[in-house]
Amino acid sequence: SKQPLSECLFFFALLPPTAPTTMQFEFNGPLAQLTIPFRVPTFARDEFVPFSVKGEKYDQTTFVGRFMKMAQLTNPVTLLATKEEIFAASELLKAYESNGFVAGATNADLWKARDLVESALHPDTKEYIPRPFRLSGYLVYNAPICLMAIMAASTPAILLAHWANQTHNALVNYSNRNASSPMSNKQLLVSYTTAVSCAVGVAFGLSTLIKKRLPPAQAAKALRFVAFPASTIASASNCYMMRKHELVTGITVKDAEGNVQGTSQAAASKAMVEMVSSRMALSVPVFGFPAMVMALPLVARMAQARPKAAGPVSFAALMFGFGVGLPAATALSPQTGSISLSKLEPSFQGLVNPIGTPIKELYYNKGL
Repeated sequence: SKQPLSECLFFFALLPPTAPTTMQFEFNGPLAQLTIPFRVPTFARDEFVPFSVKGEKYDQTTFVGRFMKMAQLTNPVTLLATKEEIFAASELLKAYESNGFVAGATNADLWKARDLVESALHPDTKEYIPRPFRLSGYLVYNAPICLMAIMAASTPAILLAHWANQTHNALVNYSNRNASSPMSNKQLLVSYTTAVSCAVGVAFGLSTLIKKRLPPAQAAKALRFVAFPASTIASASNCYMMRKHELVTGITVKDAEGNVQGTSQAAASKAMVEMVSSRMALSVPVFGFPAMVMALPLVARMAQARPKAAGPVSFAALMFGFGVGLPAATALSPQTGSISLSKLEPSFQGLVNPIGTPIKELYYNKGL
């Protein structure tokens, strides 16, 4: 309570995994005294958490719990696993689900296998997702493209960067879609073309407007901010276009026991809103944060005096924003969403479970 705030935050950053999860910070100043109870988010130790094939390691009703889950799901380290190791992990989980145990497999082994499977196999089809299109590969494969978009200072470079970014986003959206609603090749091509055209169109329009309205020196600085609004609008339209067919066909909804109860357009609409919000939120730390860092007077003077340092500084800010922003954005809503029967179509009203108890909610996979 007698140390500067900066020292308190530094102490917090160095907390070991064994630190207590509930702490209290006291700040005493000339104008006010403030006491803040704080719960420290920590990763669960796999060997101490009872394993469950379908249950969650972290509380998914809270943002912190969802953040912890998504931080593991987006962990780039899982990219090092081979295809054979991933399917071996899948077989291990199947054996556990059939028998209730696997000889020689510890809690930590089972949780590691589940984390690996969830990061690399589609939750609906169990198909293998290529590394560049997994969420765990998003940071590794998309960050260089985002850096190109942030550093672009000419219209051709801006258009190329946003074409590459939205092409990759479209493939990620498709690879992690809700697979209960199939999509034809024609629908896929039309959706991709529309999404990428929107991205390039927004980027071109903003860059052209900036160059017409501002002097060259100011325009060069302002062009670095084009990536943020362009990516925000384009990512939302990309997600919508790649999955808009779900609004017509509906997506699968299940009861608490996992029994399929049908397909719902209302659930698809709710999932779409959650996905579009997540994609738009991700643009803030990925494109907004690096641009704000580079606009700081100290950083701007440094970049002007040492132009070669601008790239590494931008990349460091991007990696920090991406590393924190990706699990945070995807954790805004639960992966397995729920929807009240009162908000579903008439065909779902009055549903009861096998023992005759009225069903109040159904569940769906929102996709990633």
